[in-house]
Order: sequence, then structure tokens, then C-alpha cells
Amino acid sequence: MRKISLALLLCFFFLPARAQEVIYFMPQWTPQTQFAGYYVALEKGFYAEEGLEVVIDHFGGSSTESVIDKLVHRQEDIITTQLVTALLAREKGIKLVNVLQTSQVNGLMCVAQFPIESPQDLDGSKIGRWKVGFGEVCDMFCYKNGLEVQWIPYIHGINLFVSGAVDALLCYSYSEYLQLVLATGGISPKNVIRFRDYGFDYPEDGLYVTEQYYLKNKDRVDKFVRASRRGWEYAAQHREEALEISMRIISSYNVATNLPFQRMMLDEMLNLQVNPATGVVDFAPVRRDVFASLVAMMREMGYLKTDVKYEEMIR
Repeated sequence: MRKISLALLLCFFFLPARAQEVIYFMPQWTPQTQFAGYYVALEKGFYAEEGLEVVIDHFGGSSTESVIDKLVHRQEDIITTQLVTALLAREKGIKLVNVLQTSQVNGLMCVAQFPIESPQDLDGSKIGRWKVGFGEVCDMFCYKNGLEVQWIPYIHGINLFVSGAVDALLCYSYSEYLQLVLATGGISPKNVIRFRDYGFDYPEDGLYVTEQYYLKNKDRVDKFVRASRRGWEYAAQHREEALEISMRIISSYNVATNLPFQRMMLDEMLNLQVNPATGVVDFAPVRRDVFASLVAMMREMGYLKTDVKYEEMIR
């Protein structure tokens, strides 16, 4: 009887641990505090507590590939991207669904070498724009205001603007704009247009998966979303710790940056998460009227040929 008990005890101790579900996750750009909440969720064990083993992948700084390419080729399970980008993907037959909306306010802006009193001041300008995309909101702005501009593609950085090679530069309030502020000692508000002030306040960063993956793995996706929210909430309450965690990951990819810039970025990312309707960070889904307005604008410009229903994309 003793031998049987010992054998049972040994079997208990040597049983394999419950297998964790593996998720491959990729943010849309190089490592930075734009994605701090996910780094925190990984470091603090929030994903593990949900039974998930999460692998966070990143592009290199010179990559022109997109996260949607990775999703299509099944190299990643979950990505971050923007609503406009996800709608463009749907037009190509890539059915993306939004499972968490982190950004609540549009951070896209245009910084010019000269004061801007009206949108027409940008007419005929040479404007630097990311080669990988993310400038469609500015396209809509130009279309609505009848502007003709010359786009100058770039991959990364602010050198085009600082050197005077372009008249203006598309920026994000949490990224290139902060770099320009640090590099120049300050940017006059008169030289800045924020597209959200002109009716283009379309939410940006969110979590996306393919419809097929969502239908097959809804429980797994829900776990990832819960842990990610916890990560962002923790980052907001413990900013310096979130910054330290992020800097370790950033350093592992040999990204050229500095602590003050990444701190400024984290602060601005958290500001963009505040819902203007409630005054708090509630991770509210994209509003129906905002979604409908964006779809209508994209159809008017020819970006979308077919209508997209809210329920098809927003979960």
C-alpha cells in the first residue's frame, strides 16, 4: 500500500504543468513607450496569469513591411494598428476586427517651417510622410480643403525637416513632434496643424486580429485583451516603472533613443487614451458615429468601394 501511495505521489509531482496558450503579438513599429502597456503586462505576469505565453515581436527601424503582412502570413496572431489602416485592409479582403481600442484621440499633426493661419497655407508644400503609410488622415484633410501637396517619403526621423529639405512634416504628437521639440528647442504653436481640430478626430491605436482567428480563439483573445488593459492601467499608475520596463526592451533592440524622450512619449500616449466624452481612460470602443463618418469619407475618396458595417469590425 505504501508503494502505491509513493508512486501516486511521484506521478503527481511529475505531471506536466498546464500548457499555456501561445500568442504571437506585434506592435506596428519599433520598440518604444507607445507600447508600454503591453511590455508591462508581460513583465508583471498579467498575461501569464491568464494562462497565456505571449511573444512580442518588433520590426527593425528600416523595415518597410507592415504588421498586416505578418498577420496575413500567420506569423503573428494579434497586432496593433489604426482604424484607417484596418479599413484599408478590409478593402483588400483582409477581414480585421478591433478587439480593444486604446487610443481615444487622434494624434496626427503637421508641423511647418512657417506659421499656418489656415489649411490653404499648406497648398503647394513639400511634406514629409512615412513611407510605410499612416498618413491617410492628412490625405482626407487635403481633399476636403482642396490642397495640392508634394509628398516626400521617409522611413524614420526628423532630418528632412531639420535640414530644410521639406516645408512641413507629418508627425505624431507622441513621436516625431516630441523629437522636433527636443531638437529645435521648441515649435511655435502657430506652425502646427492638428487634424483633430478640423473634424478628423479618428481614433488611432487599437488591437486587431483577423476575423477567422477571432472566431476560433475568442476566449484566448479575451484573455489577451484583459491582461493588456491591466498593463496599461498599471503603466498609468506606475509611470517610472513602466518606463524602466520599456527601456529594457528598447535597449535589447539597440534602438537609438533616450530616457527623456521616451518619458515624454509615454505621457502623451496616456493622454491620448483619455476619452473626451467621459474624461477618463475607459478603453471605450470606437463610437458608431465616428466609424460611420470615417467610412463615408473613405468611400467618398475612393479608398473604400463597399460599405463596412460597424458590427463587422468592432467587437
